Amino acid sequence: MEKEKKMESSCKIMIVDDEFIMRQGIRFMMRWEEEGYEIVGEASNGKEALDLIPSLEPHIILCDIAMPVMSGLDFIKVVSREYPEIKTVVLSSYDNFEYVREALLNGAVDYVLKPTLNSEELLKLVRKVSQKIPDLQLKKKTVSGLDKMLERYLAGYEHELKGADEFLRVLPHSCYRLFVLPLRCRDSSGVDMSPVLYEKTEEFLNSIPYCKYLRFLLRRETLCIILNYGVRDEDRLIEDLHAFMEQIGLISERILGTLGFQYKKLEDLKKDFQTPGFLERESFYYKGVHLCSIREISEEESLEKFDFRKFASAVVSHKYNEAIGIFRVYIEKAVNSQLPEFKLKNQTKNLLYNLIGDSEERVQELEEISREAFDKIEKSSCCEEFLEVYEEMLDRIETVLETTEEDQNVYLGKILDYIQKHYTEELNLQNLAEEFNFSYSYLSAYFNQHACEGFSEYLNKIRIQKACEFLKDSRYSIAQVSSVVGYSDHSYFCRVFKKIAGKTPSAYRRDSR
Repeated sequence: MEKEKKMESSCKIMIVDDEFIMRQGIRFMMRWEEEGYEIVGEASNGKEALDLIPSLEPHIILCDIAMPVMSGLDFIKVVSREYPEIKTVVLSSYDNFEYVREALLNGAVDYVLKPTLNSEELLKLVRKVSQKIPDLQLKKKTVSGLDKMLERYLAGYEHELKGADEFLRVLPHSCYRLFVLPLRCRDSSGVDMSPVLYEKTEEFLNSIPYCKYLRFLLRRETLCIILNYGVRDEDRLIEDLHAFMEQIGLISERILGTLGFQYKKLEDLKKDFQTPGFLERESFYYKGVHLCSIREISEEESLEKFDFRKFASAVVSHKYNEAIGIFRVYIEKAVNSQLPEFKLKNQTKNLLYNLIGDSEERVQELEEISREAFDKIEKSSCCEEFLEVYEEMLDRIETVLETTEEDQNVYLGKILDYIQKHYTEELNLQNLAEEFNFSYSYLSAYFNQHACEGFSEYLNKIRIQKACEFLKDSRYSIAQVSSVVGYSDHSYFCRVFKKIAGKTPSAYRRDSR
């Protein structure tokens, strides 16, 4: 009798892979429940998976090798040592057989190739592995639960929603809305609050008897709820949802629920489910707001790819006002399009780094500003705070760079004077850069920007201007003039002279008499 209590009828599987598409692909590759299996959870890296194992108690883990934070190899070693009863299967690419070999030596029981992965092969593999698990007697379910059926349909893995009569029995009212609530949340002490959020949500759903519902967990971190109610209860439901989310906001300021459009057909909820950004609203853009609508998502601007080449060109040329202008326009558009918080902060820090990285003056001051900026940007908890920090830091950097540019212009004037005095010598850009402690790239960019020509062209112009003056004096031969202005090759001097003056040196002398 005691043994029967321990016998389990469902084999629990966890997927660990940093690619969301791969995790979703495996989850919806087949009707797992009908084969006696259950996908109990997902994780994007080894560390995250280790945190989930005690609560999920999986029998089998499908694990990728190359992942951030904690690799698959390190994860498999820990699982083998601390949870020897769990069977780990490696998800492998063609090019990492050495890693697969090491994983098998460290406790993995088998592997499968990701590029050729299909439902038949995967099912055959997990059946083989599950046979090695004691006290496990698989019991197939002939019908998937309504929540699973609806999840597969909304995610696009089923083209039509089957079981209409059954859905009508559970959801009998005329209106449907999709409500999404992220459960992953920690309080100020770092305590996981997701169980509390789930419990509060259950209490809320049970407190609105006029509304029927179905729910499912997406990626073990997002609660998707289908709300079904009568048309006359529309305002009442919205009011109750706002009150509920205000209460949830007391648990954490960074919780945001998203409410979809009202539909008359259950199947139409797929439109909201597959709207980009609907399932991943970020509280970062909604300070003091805990419930937003899909209508706000529809009004967001699209974000064009950042023109890094144009930005970098302005920085290298020390056109700091232009570079900062490009920077500001992009960040404004990124915020309006609600670029994910992580991407927004990383892109901002990357652009700040590139903005100051080319400067060779007041380096220490700029580095101190950037360190302070990076820290404050990372800690900003909402868009308003981020923009305040970003604008303050950009203004400070702009002031330093403008002052630096003014200082450099003084030096550049001295360099031009130097060329005027030493044009007869063997001058080149590298020697000048070393003489005046400038970078070669900066001097090159300066001549292209201000003289509309390269350094060599600029030097040739100065020399030919001086040659024209000497040619008016008949005491100097053309060969002497060539040597005096800095050309050792007489024929080269004649070619350069004709190119710039439009005539040969002899013709110029003749026409000047």
